[in-house]
Amino acid sequence: MLRKYILATSFVCFFHLAEAQQSEWFNINQAYKSGLELFEKKKYVAASEQFSRVEQSRLSPSSQALPENEQISLLKENAQFYQAVCALELGNDNAESLFLNFIKENPASANTKSAYFQIGKSYFDRKNYEKAVEWFSKTEAGNLAGREADEYRFKLGYSYFVAKNYNGAEPLFAELKDGKSEYAESSIYYFAYLNYLSADYQTALTEFERLKNSTRYQASYPYYISALYFLDKRYDDVLAYTIPAIETIDQQYKAEMYRIVAATYFAKSDFKSSLSYYLKFQDLDKGKTQNNQDNYQLGYIYVQQKEYQKAITELEKMSTPDIHYQNGMIVLGNALIKTNNKQSARNAFFRASRLDFDPNLKEEGLLNYAKLSQELEFHTVALDAVQEFIKTYPRSPRINEAKTLLGEVLLSTRNFKEAVNILETIQNKNEESQMVYQRVTYFRGLEFYNERAFENSISMFMRSQNNPIDPEITALATYWLAEAMFEVRKYGESVAQFEKFLAMSAARKTDVYNYANYALGYSAFQNESYSKASNYFQRFLSGNDKDQNTIVDATLRLADSYFVMKSYDAAMAQYNKIIAWNSPGEDYALFQKGMIQGLQGQNDVKIATHESLLRKFPNSNYSDDAGFEIAYTYFVKGDNEKSKTDLLSLIEKYPRSSYVPRALVTIGLVQYNNDENDAALTTFQRVVQDYSTTDEAKLALESIKNIYLDKADANGFLAYANTTSIGNLSTSEQDNITFQAANNLFLKGDSQGAFDAINAYFDKFPKPIYEKHAKFIRAESLVKLGRPDEAIPDYTFILNDWTSDYTERALISISKLYLNQKKYNEAVVYLKKLETTSEYKANYSFAVNNLMQAYSSMNMPDDVLKYVKLVRLFDRSSEDDKNRAGLYGGKAYLMKGDTTTAVKELSAVAAQTTTAIGAEALYTVANVQYLKKDYKTSQKNILDLVKRMESQDYWVAKAYILLADNYVALKDNFQAKATLQSVLDNYEGKDDVLPTAKSKLEQLNTKNK
Repeated sequence: MLRKYILATSFVCFFHLAEAQQSEWFNINQAYKSGLELFEKKKYVAASEQFSRVEQSRLSPSSQALPENEQISLLKENAQFYQAVCALELGNDNAESLFLNFIKENPASANTKSAYFQIGKSYFDRKNYEKAVEWFSKTEAGNLAGREADEYRFKLGYSYFVAKNYNGAEPLFAELKDGKSEYAESSIYYFAYLNYLSADYQTALTEFERLKNSTRYQASYPYYISALYFLDKRYDDVLAYTIPAIETIDQQYKAEMYRIVAATYFAKSDFKSSLSYYLKFQDLDKGKTQNNQDNYQLGYIYVQQKEYQKAITELEKMSTPDIHYQNGMIVLGNALIKTNNKQSARNAFFRASRLDFDPNLKEEGLLNYAKLSQELEFHTVALDAVQEFIKTYPRSPRINEAKTLLGEVLLSTRNFKEAVNILETIQNKNEESQMVYQRVTYFRGLEFYNERAFENSISMFMRSQNNPIDPEITALATYWLAEAMFEVRKYGESVAQFEKFLAMSAARKTDVYNYANYALGYSAFQNESYSKASNYFQRFLSGNDKDQNTIVDATLRLADSYFVMKSYDAAMAQYNKIIAWNSPGEDYALFQKGMIQGLQGQNDVKIATHESLLRKFPNSNYSDDAGFEIAYTYFVKGDNEKSKTDLLSLIEKYPRSSYVPRALVTIGLVQYNNDENDAALTTFQRVVQDYSTTDEAKLALESIKNIYLDKADANGFLAYANTTSIGNLSTSEQDNITFQAANNLFLKGDSQGAFDAINAYFDKFPKPIYEKHAKFIRAESLVKLGRPDEAIPDYTFILNDWTSDYTERALISISKLYLNQKKYNEAVVYLKKLETTSEYKANYSFAVNNLMQAYSSMNMPDDVLKYVKLVRLFDRSSEDDKNRAGLYGGKAYLMKGDTTTAVKELSAVAAQTTTAIGAEALYTVANVQYLKKDYKTSQKNILDLVKRMESQDYWVAKAYILLADNYVALKDNFQAKATLQSVLDNYEGKDDVLPTAKSKLEQLNTKNK
């Protein structure tokens, strides 16, 4: 024990001391030895007295640096130190001051370094950990070794631990936990515990598991191991370790262990087992430590088991807000809904919505709060809540649900506009969203309809239709859509929608069902579907839910439908009903009745009916109608004077009637048809002047134009039109009128007039609308005037545009022009273009037939034969075309020297037709035979031609000349001369026949001389 305090003590021998000093030294030395022996035996009071004697001795070291002087100083220093230690061991109040004095007086002493440690230990033993830390902290750990070093670290660490200076404690325990000192086990425990507190659960668990065989901590470490397994989500390990450990754990930890097991089963969703252990926990805990997590989990379990009241009891124990409280409020809200306590549920959701622990729970709470506020008709609160949700959580997965709810709220507050706007931001609507959207668009549509914003209402009703969740709303939306379609005059669509409405089973539940027949009849009527209109008017009149005004109106419209369909007897029956009822509209019924009578040829009866209308209803809106019809009927009967008189009377009696311009136009037309053009012109001009805003004024101006165009006086009409208020003709209209005047001259065959008018047209309009047509007319007129070369530039201009309506006509005309001039090369160019581009088969036929002829004239037999084939293959070729092809085919073979094939082709043609084609073919055969000196056969064919084709004067004459040639070849000059003379005497043609005959006859006569 003594060695514990003595760090270094040396005993030296004293030499050369005085005798008195030897005696005093002996006493001091003895007192010091006695003190040490007493200190060893823990007799601190007696030891303190001995040490005090040493300290208080008057013997002092001499000034000489002798060994005995060092000994005296050391004994006194040690005695002072041990005296402080004894005071410390005795618990004296002056112990600390004694140490401080010692340290002050002996700063270099080895005992000074131990003094701090000794004081710290003393305070530690007395559990004054704050003071212990203070003195331990002054100790230089490096001066301690072995057991003292371990003791120092542990006691300082524990003192830090008690003082909650965990950062100071942990590294000290870390140094000891892996060693073999007596403090190792405790250091493991406290090190594990500190890591548990700092949430380093893996380290804490590793260390606690090292204590599994510890007896010192067996009452507590199983709890921490269980808790750490739980925190690490090693739920199977929790159950395997904790449940058996509960049996041996200290009583104070049992409740906690039950709670851990209960929470573990909860985490594994084994709610039945979880509840069993929670009940055990509650039996031991008695509500002392039950917290929000326990309350929440118990409440949740009871909800899962549908024991809602028990759930509510547990959840209502929660008070201090935390994450479990927020969770619990959501579960509590749902449980309260199950017990129909929606008001309390609403409050629970509200509390959850005001906590920030879990954003998802906050979000859910706010949305549920808004939903219940809407259900409980706190519409303003619901509106604020759901708007807050949408603003706060714009990307929430439940945003569409929130928007749907907002739509419901706005629907409840009749804010249909905003409801539509918010619901239309939902891209993929579920059934609930569609149902709300269907309703808000329907009601928004009604708002628009009542505001007469029909186009907007149509849009809304169609959107409502496209979400057909509620059949009755779908039916109503369809009905009002049809009504809106009618209002914007989309009668066809209106009819389709009304028919769709009537086909819906839900439509019968509405109070507009029968009126749909009435409306549908009107829509069909306006859409000119009169048969359908009559059908639906009849249905309406046969149905329920109608009033007298609509009955009368439907009857009139039914009559009108029959009238338009020319079912005059049926129409008459309906008009007669109105007349018999003396209902409003009787005057109209009388007017229509008269019209039917006129249409049925009962003109006198018609006049009588309309006259009765004028007598009975002199102020009727239909008086002027009736007056006009009476006058017009006289005109139909041929009583023109009466008609004219009545029309003039009508104009005088109803000067503001819409029939006045019609009456005047009718008078003007009568005059125009009677060729009284000047009188008609005056009448029409009155209409234009006095009734310029009417449709009749336009008709009158058109008639005036026709009168001027009949005279080809376009300039005269334009001059007049410019003096009127409706004759402000555009440049294009003036262009048209000027061109039509020129075209009329062309159509009448006045080529010179047409040519001059077209030139004037081009002079007046540098960029004319009818440029190509005009150039075509001018070109054609020039050809007819015998100036074909002047026509070519106009044809060429037209042909520069292959899309013109006049391209093909120009190709034909210019081809004919060159063919007539025998300019076959030029003609072929245009004929081939016509062949390859023509849209009309007749033009193609013209091209290939004339190409065949042109190539023949150009002595190009191979090309001729190509087109002979095309003519024969063309499906629109006539028999004449095919015969002509045979003729030219034969000629082509002759050009090629193939007389056999040529004769075969020509003979076939001659056998099929007696036209000029056949005559030429037979003549050509005869000529071939003549050239081959087969005179007899040639004569036979010539006589056959003359006999069968006697109407073909030219070829008959040519055949006689050939016959004469045959006679000459046979040396029968007499017959040759007679034959030639007969040709000269009888042929009247102005072609090559007579010159040829005369020349041959002169040759024979000269020869004979």
